[in-house]
Amino acid sequence: MLAAIIRFAVLYLATIAIVGLVVVFLVIPWSVRSEDVEVPDMVGESYDQAVALLYNAGLQVADDIETKASSDIPKGFVLEQSPPADFKVKRNKPVQLTLSIGDQMVEVPDTTGKPLKAVEKILRDAGLRRGRVAEVHSDEYAVAGAVIAQTPLSGTMHQQGAAVHLLLSLGKRSRVILMPDLRGEPIDEVRAMLKSGGLEIGDESYKSAPEIPQGSIISHFPVAGELVHVGQVVSLEISGSAKTQTDRGRLISLRYRVSKEGGLPRHVRLVVEDERNILTVVDSHYEPGALIERPPLRVFGEATMTVFEDGVEVQKKEL
Repeated sequence: MLAAIIRFAVLYLATIAIVGLVVVFLVIPWSVRSEDVEVPDMVGESYDQAVALLYNAGLQVADDIETKASSDIPKGFVLEQSPPADFKVKRNKPVQLTLSIGDQMVEVPDTTGKPLKAVEKILRDAGLRRGRVAEVHSDEYAVAGAVIAQTPLSGTMHQQGAAVHLLLSLGKRSRVILMPDLRGEPIDEVRAMLKSGGLEIGDESYKSAPEIPQGSIISHFPVAGELVHVGQVVSLEISGSAKTQTDRGRLISLRYRVSKEGGLPRHVRLVVEDERNILTVVDSHYEPGALIERPPLRVFGEATMTVFEDGVEVQKKEL
């Protein structure tokens, strides 16, 4: 009788153990397992549309939504996402979105007299970046590596993330200078560069050269690479005419209202052309009917503004 009870107890315990193993290794994993889903592509979509896409895919929006400036993606639309599109993740996983806050203009800081390393940090803190760097000798800025001049000038407004070009000092001038290559450089910058290098400007002749921007150097003598002495005269050949160089220009205000037809954002470009430059002043997306306004722009001589919407010219007017 006791042996029968023991056998029954052993059989009972073995049955419970087998059932437990089945639950642990088969039932529970099957019940908690979730299928992988693909992350939808939301870049360029509005926030509401992105939320709907995630919901339909069985995913969620992460709580900490980030923002970043962009000249290509309209304000309030998705600029970046993580994980990227088509990446497979578990259902209900949160997806990080970065929304565009549109174009941002920032004030250009004053970098003159400061060393290049410090200037790079100043520009980064201001939301800008270092552009082209040229170097000349300077008696006024005797410390090598100090900024002599910058473009754009300090105090002006510049698009966030754009470049600021710098002219650095090589220290006090030596008696002999290696002539730099001035071709393609703007005449105003060349005059300042030659003066700071202790050279004199001789003849300035003008010539039509469609492939060279107006007011830029076509050629010069002495040529690049020659050794010249402090005080030597440099002759310049300049693209355009003398009239465009003495013209102080005029300020114009730029306003344009985006076409109201349709309900989708439009890619708008405003291009201003005058006797010196062709400048794209707007290149971004805008809602239908939005009013675009830009700070006053200096133009020289006859000027026109051409408007493109989604790549199609819709307006051209004289300014």
